[in-house]
Amino acid sequence: MSDADEPRWASTEQVMEAAKTSKATVFRWAKIGVLPQFETIYTRGRYARWPLHAPAQAAWVAGRLTAGWTFGEIAAALARGDFAPPSSQKG
Repeated sequence: MSDADEPRWASTEQVMEAAKTSKATVFRWAKIGVLPQFETIYTRGRYARWPLHAPAQAAWVAGRLTAGWTFGEIAAALARGDFAPPSSQKG
């Protein structure tokens, strides 16, 4: 696949699937700062596009919540750099 063919953004559906959660939840997680900010675009409707690492980060957050972490603990871990996006993903 050439660089032109590689996706530049992740969809909300990809983020939801990675975290095994709802659309409302992933948007709430972004609002409280445990997911990266998305960009709203308008093309035949209103859509969110996420950085490519957002699905991996969503899965990471979901795993921490399952393990009993609080959102404050997750935010602190993110600030320390405990989550590292997969190296094959840009963004």
